Amino acid sequence: MTTTDERFTAVPNGWKAASDAQLSRGLDTALGVLHDPAVVDNVALHYDRSSNFAGATFLDIDPVDPYAITSGDLLSLTLLGVQAEPQAVRRLLEMTATNREVRVLLTEEHLPLDADLMVADNETLLAMAALHETVKRALSLDHVSKGNRWVTAAKLCARKRPDLFPVRDSVVCDLLGLSGPKHNYQVDWQVYRHIIQNDEVRTRLDDVIDEVQTRDGVNVGHVNRRLRHLDVALWMHGRRIPH
Repeated sequence: MTTTDERFTAVPNGWKAASDAQLSRGLDTALGVLHDPAVVDNVALHYDRSSNFAGATFLDIDPVDPYAITSGDLLSLTLLGVQAEPQAVRRLLEMTATNREVRVLLTEEHLPLDADLMVADNETLLAMAALHETVKRALSLDHVSKGNRWVTAAKLCARKRPDLFPVRDSVVCDLLGLSGPKHNYQVDWQVYRHIIQNDEVRTRLDDVIDEVQTRDGVNVGHVNRRLRHLDVALWMHGRRIPH
């Protein structure tokens, strides 16, 4: 079952609402992945420190500052196969207008550290959108008129608030049925919220992580980062599906 509190199922005015079919497909897909016999091995491999996967290093690599973009954040992007261009690095790390704007958007007033997508209301969703759009603009090059760095922006936002932002990319979006000519984070976040609100999903995630932690050489980081662990399970499953 999912929450019945309307605050956590509502969407801001003007947003595209996820359809019942999209919500249902996303949840069914996630449950299928979490009950796949290979899920524990897949998640353990991602968090195995001897493997070439990002694992807990994505969130833990220093310097870590929840209230500003750091060189550690930009290095963490490379672990997930993307990078910030030199122009974007300067915008985000130097004391620019963009840097100052991001610092404001990462304050406790806007996006508190204990905020969680499972209980994201309209105010939280709008604060998430403000950060995502600012980061995406910062990552886009001036001379590229049609650039859309949505994957890189999603991953950078996930590094800053891993309980709020899913690590969206084409692999997971394809798996959840969210791909299309124009990726819409508004719909994607609603689907993820619907998934992570589900009791069976949360219970199964906890069981998977409990078993993964018994493996030698495995470091899952924070055990309660359910959204992060869900991302890992979905991506490791989706990457094995021929496209």
